[in-house]
Order: sequence, then C-alpha cells, then structure tokens
Amino acid sequence: MSASDLGPDASHTLSLRLLGPPSVSFEGEPVRLSPGATTLCAYLALAPPEGRPRSVAAAHLFEDCSERLARRRLNTALWRLRCEVRAGTGLEIVGCDSLRTVALNPDVRVTTDATRFQELIELVLRVPPTDLDEADVARLRSAVSLRRGQLVETCQDHWVLDTRCRIDTLYLAALDHLIQYYGARRDVPAITAYGERALELEPLREDLHRHLIWAFGNAGRLDLAERQFERCRAVLLEELGVEPMPETVATYARLRAGAGSRSMALAPLIAEFERARRDVGRLAAAMDRALDQLRGMS
Repeated sequence: MSASDLGPDASHTLSLRLLGPPSVSFEGEPVRLSPGATTLCAYLALAPPEGRPRSVAAAHLFEDCSERLARRRLNTALWRLRCEVRAGTGLEIVGCDSLRTVALNPDVRVTTDATRFQELIELVLRVPPTDLDEADVARLRSAVSLRRGQLVETCQDHWVLDTRCRIDTLYLAALDHLIQYYGARRDVPAITAYGERALELEPLREDLHRHLIWAFGNAGRLDLAERQFERCRAVLLEELGVEPMPETVATYARLRAGAGSRSMALAPLIAEFERARRDVGRLAAAMDRALDQLRGMS
C-alpha cells in the first residue's frame, strides 16, 4: 500500500514552511522540489480548501502570459509538482476530481506554519495586553518564533501580497502585545528583543516606538526610554521629514517628569542618610580614641 492510500493520517503529513524561504518536508524529512514546484505547492496550500478556478490560478501564477499560454503553463507546472512530490514521498499531492478547479488532494494531510501562526495569534489579539495570562503569552511567543521571514519571500507575484500583508500585520500586533506585556512586568531583555523584531520590519510605526518608550520607562530605564525617543525622532526626520506626534512627545515628557519627581522626593532621605553616616563616622573615631586611652592605662 502506498502513502497515498493511507488518507489524511497524522503520521503521513506533508509540512510546508512558508514564513520565510519556502520548504517542504514529509514525516520530518526534507522533500527536494524545484523552485517552481515549491511555489506552486505554496500557492495551493494557501488557497481555500475547495481550491481555485483554473483560470484564476493560471492568471495568478503566469500573469505575464496570454490566457491560453497561462493555462498550458499551469498544466505543465501541476504535472511537475505531482511528479516531484510522488518521487519524494509517494503522495498524490494534487486533487484530480475537477477539470475546472485546482486544489490539493484532500486525502493528503498538509500543514503550514502560516496557518499555525494565524491560529495561535488571532484569538489572543482580542485580549488587551494587560489582561494576557501565561497561556496567551506562550501562544504569542510560539507564533512569532515561527516567522523566519516574509510569507513565501522568494515570490513577489501579486497573489501572495495580500496574504503577506495580513500576516505581517498580525506579526506586528503580536510583537506589540508582547512589548506592552513585558513592559508592565519590567522585563528589559524581553522588551528589547521583541521591540527590535518589530522595528526591523516596520521602523516608521510610531506607536511601536511609543510603546517601547513607555515600556523602558516603566521598567525604570529612563536611559533606554530616552534612546528610544531619539531613535524614533531621527528615523521620522530622516525618512518622512516630520517630528514625533504629540502623543509620543507627551509619553516621553511624562516619564521624565516622573523621574524628576522621584528624584526630588528622594533627595531629603538621601541627605538624612549622608548626615547619619557622618555621625556614625565621628562616633566610631571617638570610640577608637577612648579605646586607645583605656589600653594605655592598663
């Protein structure tokens, strides 16, 4: 009995990694596919379960060709994908029930990191960052760890752009939740790590800068908050020719004012301790002199 006879069994799973350079594996072992077959496999995996009309798939994948030529090239690409996957796994990856649509074979269990990513994030994002529990945070951490790069980053065709944008938006929202969550817990390494990941993708998102300024300030690191504010200001001036929004300036100003108030409140206490230390020093010197005199009398 071949693998294709087994149906959608969890022990015979074709796994696609699409968040970054796309790759395919079967039962944990890599499957060698040509770049074109890998892209087509990704296209089918990201399609609705019922597939797409062949005319639509041909236009998506071969948009620079006439309709007739695009349909012919699609048929050739599907044949190559079938052959390459069958040679590597024994699976029949392409469904053959319809001449009008193209889809993956429903009898083959296919998983993608992109689907898992969305499943982990979408429910959690309905919860405000301040109300996240440990399970929510674990889901967000798992989700962001799946992203090795943009969705099918080797492909720049129009069909992938909308889904890529949606996943990037979810990714940034997850990072923003984590920044605010760890900011409330004063975890500076986590704030820094997730902040850098967010700004690497979207350095002009001023709300991310603002949340990082607050998170560092709340963690007692006014130096890092100041550095983040200046970084925000510099990138906005360089790229857009604008200053930070009033909300960002106000966030930073409140942190500085709060730090100044705390310093003023602590000043009398510090002075009192310094006086006490001087008094203790004088008392210790007096005791040393008295002891020396007593020893001299003995």
